[in-house]
Amino acid sequence: MTASQATAESRDGRGFTFHADATDAVAPGDMVVITATESVRVLGQVVDVVEPTGDDALTGFGVVIGTLGEAGAVQRGDRPPFRGAAMDLAGPTELGGLHGAAAGTLTIGTWRTGDVGAEASLRAGGFNRHTFLCGQSGSGKTYALGVLLERLLLQTDLRMAVFDPNADFVHLGSTVPGVAEADARRIADRGVRVLRSNSTRTEGDEPLRMRFRTMTRQAQAATLQLDPVRDQDEYNAFISFLTQIGPHTEMGEMLAALRSGTPGQLSLAQRMENLGMLDWQVWARDLPSAADIVTGGNGVTVMDLGGFGDPAEPVAICLEVVDELWSQRDRRVPTLLVIDEAHNLCGTEPASPVAQRLLDRLIQVAAEGRKYGLWLLLSSQRPSKIHPQILSQCDNLMLMRMNSPDDVAELGQAFGFAPKAMLRASNAFVQGEALLAGGFAPVPMLVQMRERLTRQGGSDVAVPLVDA
Repeated sequence: MTASQATAESRDGRGFTFHADATDAVAPGDMVVITATESVRVLGQVVDVVEPTGDDALTGFGVVIGTLGEAGAVQRGDRPPFRGAAMDLAGPTELGGLHGAAAGTLTIGTWRTGDVGAEASLRAGGFNRHTFLCGQSGSGKTYALGVLLERLLLQTDLRMAVFDPNADFVHLGSTVPGVAEADARRIADRGVRVLRSNSTRTEGDEPLRMRFRTMTRQAQAATLQLDPVRDQDEYNAFISFLTQIGPHTEMGEMLAALRSGTPGQLSLAQRMENLGMLDWQVWARDLPSAADIVTGGNGVTVMDLGGFGDPAEPVAICLEVVDELWSQRDRRVPTLLVIDEAHNLCGTEPASPVAQRLLDRLIQVAAEGRKYGLWLLLSSQRPSKIHPQILSQCDNLMLMRMNSPDDVAELGQAFGFAPKAMLRASNAFVQGEALLAGGFAPVPMLVQMRERLTRQGGSDVAVPLVDA
């Protein structure tokens, strides 16, 4: 596209319409430079394109980003109206100036706009809002999440708690050969701690544990599946019993004391036995709990949630960790809670009282956590699987390939800042390609993710082939 082939008009300096030759290759998301006057050039982004019929001109509309100063620097507050202005595709200088204006520092891949490729960088400060990463199976979602976490490791001091159901991030602290020495040293210095179950733990990993006695009373009751009204006798026996035991009493000691207590306490002991809680491997005893480790500093903790005999165990661990972070919220330690396969913890249909209690707390974090420095980074295959009270609080979107029109429509409703035409294009994304929009991106961008610096943990099971 050349300046003589396309013209643009803006009455308010915010949005613009354009006309171009039908043969011009311009697509939603492309950055353009509009020459408003001899001395004023404007940077804009195409939002949608109306495909021409016959010999009709190509038309569309876009948004004005700001005026271009020296060396391509973007002045976002300066957006004059214009008419009959020549429009052309932006070049590398203008794209670089846009990143500078938006303070993008986390280089996560390559940004394609028009016929130009440029570095795609996100604002580290933009992660002080909740983020949703979405993509169907095979889109490269887990790999992309790893890229994000690596860049945050390298260029921030964020405390991070990674809830990892499939052991995909257990090697987050281990760089692959060929990584720049400074990057490898920085990642090593972050001291990523990996907590795992007995059945999955390897050399260097630490036990993933929890401490029942120090959980909140509501969390304890949820773990015991106790309702204060329906199970009023047992619940009363429970709260009375808690006043009689020390803060470090373990599950086995509790059961022994309950068995020799009142009828209500005996019933409570039977409940614990029926739930199989004595057989849980998660009890910390003299070891630190996951909550102790996560809140004990500004480090990065990966919790591999697999390998437990009872599905309630990892959920109870997550509840204790999130509860403890919430109880310490007034300390305002910047903390990113990374939840992979987030539908397991943030879904619309929790499978148990402890899962419901965890969901309630995460809804509270989503609604109120930002002012305390508690931010969510959620990854899931479908938006419909995430509780709407959590999804609606996300201000950053990273969308990978998505074939379902219903899911794309739902994303358009939840993330109004993402151009609908760019959302619709997601069904044609290749593996590793993503649309990034929201406060962490300078503008909505179509990006091919960069290579990982650390080893990926989990992997798909291959189909066994017959030798030829």
